Amino acid sequence: MITCEEFFLEFADYLENRVSPEVRKELELHVSQCRVCQVLYDSSCKTVKIVTESGSFDLPKSVSDPIIDRVMARLRAGPT
Repeated sequence: MITCEEFFLEFADYLENRVSPEVRKELELHVSQCRVCQVLYDSSCKTVKIVTESGSFDLPKSVSDPIIDRVMARLRAGPT
């Protein structure tokens, strides 16, 4: 089984559906057995859903893309 650190390193790509089926299976197994990573996964999915479905504001791509890039880079970097 993968470690939490390995999960964090792959998490951003997992959310964007950019991992191989084998890696996806390992990540899903880990998150099913690790409460900390499960909370991270659940809260991230809920946040994405709230933001994408709220429709309360639209940001121009020139503003949103750098924010998304920073968030994804932070997720890839793992816990501090």
